[in-house]
Amino acid sequence: MRHLLPVLLLLGLLPQVAPAQSCPCSDELNFVIRYYEQNLPGFRDNVTRRTRKAYETMKADLRALAPGARETTDCFKLLTYYVEFFKDNHSHISMQSAPVDENDPALLQAFKNSPAFVHRERIRVDPAAWQNRPLQEIEGIYQTKDSTYTIVIVPDKKGLREYVGVVLESRTPLWEPGQVKLELRRKAGQPKVFEAFLYMRNHSLSYQTAMALQDGRLGDNWFKTSLPQRNDYSQNPSASLEFRALDAETNYMRIPTFSGSRTAMLDTFYRHHDAQVRAKPYLIIDVRNNGGGNDGNAQQLLEYIYTHPFKGDAIDVYVTQDNIKVFEEWYRFMSQDSANFDAASMRSMREEIDRMKRQPEQSFMRRGGGERVRLDRVLHWPAKVAIIVNNKCASSCESLLFWAKESKKTILVGENSGGYVGYGEIGGVDTPCFGFHLGCTMTRYHDQRQFEVVGLAPDYRLDNQSDWIEQTLRLLKQ
Repeated sequence: MRHLLPVLLLLGLLPQVAPAQSCPCSDELNFVIRYYEQNLPGFRDNVTRRTRKAYETMKADLRALAPGARETTDCFKLLTYYVEFFKDNHSHISMQSAPVDENDPALLQAFKNSPAFVHRERIRVDPAAWQNRPLQEIEGIYQTKDSTYTIVIVPDKKGLREYVGVVLESRTPLWEPGQVKLELRRKAGQPKVFEAFLYMRNHSLSYQTAMALQDGRLGDNWFKTSLPQRNDYSQNPSASLEFRALDAETNYMRIPTFSGSRTAMLDTFYRHHDAQVRAKPYLIIDVRNNGGGNDGNAQQLLEYIYTHPFKGDAIDVYVTQDNIKVFEEWYRFMSQDSANFDAASMRSMREEIDRMKRQPEQSFMRRGGGERVRLDRVLHWPAKVAIIVNNKCASSCESLLFWAKESKKTILVGENSGGYVGYGEIGGVDTPCFGFHLGCTMTRYHDQRQFEVVGLAPDYRLDNQSDWIEQTLRLLKQ
């Protein structure tokens, strides 16, 4: 959604309803603009001499529209358009809302009386007119894999959207037939890829930057009902660490996270299986849906893929008072978790914060200079390694992929990674009125920025016709 937002197109997004909040969306918008202009390390990369006019026009358009954004979701859309101007995947804005206890009749009725439910847009649709549409057309009837929702996607031009997904059936009482669940717009130059606003189970709003339509599947979780099978081999639902032998020559490691809060658990996992990894010639590392965390937790896999020295990327920290405040909050939190953050890590972080305090406001402070990465030896086994990647491999997970690209014995298989690689250390604040969470990065990478949003491409793309582990095993042994 990184494009100019014409006022005339946006006007259709803002229905005239009673105010949901006492403070105006204009205040929220000005707060977000101020915070990003002062604290976002990628601001200078995205607002250049060439793009400055488009940026200022976009701000003026949004400010003109903000007084009419009286509902929470309307204001959220406007702020999303601003945030998505920047080519920085980590930085985002999100709604913070609690789940609803569907089994409590009083709470359920209270939710159905709330503005979120009462003001949800409703559209009458005849589902018979949209059955058995071709798999490669966006229009048609879809279900989630677990069949919780059945929706019909139909053309409906209003504001920036081109299509809507209207609920036909719902297994949760939080949704009723006729309510709009999904709003879609084609991405420029990508006829099978859509930007989307998705209303979640509790009716909070989530922005999806790219939902691709492929063989009757839209995004990761919507399947045309005419499909004989609902295959989603790119996904791996397991959220647990896993190690197993696939055959006499091949080991498989499933690593769903590199979170700093899981450091102790990952350390134990790596130590426990290290001898087994070194005992076989082939290794598959599965990092699908791994949203990243701490580079140090990924770095322990480096010895299995390392073949020769290579240069790491240079990292700069963007120094502002707001960013220093976030780092100080992190330091206090980490100091209470000695199981996952050791004394050396805490000392290093304290020193970096103190250095930041001596730097000029809105300056870049070098954290790492792109030093050469050199290990003492190259392991004989594993001799060949494959890393399974999908579009939810992000941040520290992608650090592992950059190291793998330097290896002569490692291949990447699957699909492009998430593209959370140019900027990092995400902090942020809550907006003062609606309480949206505004995520804002605080560091930048010199070379990796070219892969931001795009992601790293695999050496071999896997299809959706068979299990990805089976496909990977065949490729590994070719």
